[in-house]
Amino acid sequence: MDLLYESSLTKRLRSKTFRAILRQEIAYFDQEKHSTGALCTRLATEASAVQNASGVRFGLIFQHFFGMVVGILLGFVYSWQLTLLVLVFLPFILFGGILQIRLTAHYASK
Repeated sequence: MDLLYESSLTKRLRSKTFRAILRQEIAYFDQEKHSTGALCTRLATEASAVQNASGVRFGLIFQHFFGMVVGILLGFVYSWQLTLLVLVFLPFILFGGILQIRLTAHYASK
C-alpha cells in the first residue's frame, strides 16, 4: 500500500515538474544550469528526494507504532505478567534503536 502511494506521488510530481519545464521560454534553456542534462537529473533526483522525505519515513513510523501497540495488547491478553516484564525493558530497547539510527546516519554522512 505504501509503495503504491509513494510511486504515484513520485509520478505526479515528475509529471507536473515536466509540464512546468515545457511552459518555459526558449531563453530559459540557454542558461547552463538549465541544460538538458541538468533538467533530467533534477527530474530524476528531486522527485525521489521528496518521496523519501514524506512517504517512506511517515509510513514506517506509522507501521512500527501500531505494530508495537498491537503487540503489547496481544501480550496483555495472553500473559500480562510477561508483558509487564517486557515493558520494563522497553526504554532500553528504544534507546538502543535511537542510538543505532544516529550512528548509522553519522557514518553514512562521512
